[in-house]
Amino acid sequence: MFDKFTQLVLDRQSCRDFNDKQLDRETLDKIVDLSLNTPSACNSQPWKLYVVTDENVKKEVRLSVQDTFMNKFVNKAQAFIVVAETKAKLSPGASLKFSSDHFVKYDVGEMVAYLTLAAESLGVSSCILGWVNQKKLKSAINMPDDEIANIVIALGYSDIPKRPKVRKDKNQTVKYL
Repeated sequence: MFDKFTQLVLDRQSCRDFNDKQLDRETLDKIVDLSLNTPSACNSQPWKLYVVTDENVKKEVRLSVQDTFMNKFVNKAQAFIVVAETKAKLSPGASLKFSSDHFVKYDVGEMVAYLTLAAESLGVSSCILGWVNQKKLKSAINMPDDEIANIVIALGYSDIPKRPKVRKDKNQTVKYL
């Protein structure tokens, strides 16, 4: 099992060249369903996923992530998942020490990792987009004012071969004590 997980981690990379192959609802449901099993602080699950497949809404989401001429490669993405942060309901003990948003970014980040790995396991390529015009995005998906989405995930298929991973030397990033 470790070997399969290792290969999954090594294969997952940010895709910037999607092909025209359609992404079906069943595959999107599998990706979403698995990602919703992500652990979170006090099991608060401080997220809401907006799965965007409608052509008109996709166009508006594209515009929200292409603000200032960024991310032109998402024009061929077959779907977007907008990851909204919501208020966390912490356990009574945790809420005495931490604010309701203390763990949200960590929990959302972990969920995004689960989501992109779930996609990769099904052969779906992804790119995590953090360049987002909030006003345009909220308007595009009719997001309530009490939610914020700093991450949009572009999904689709790609014909581009996997690149080798280039990472810093382990001695630069890990210290055993």
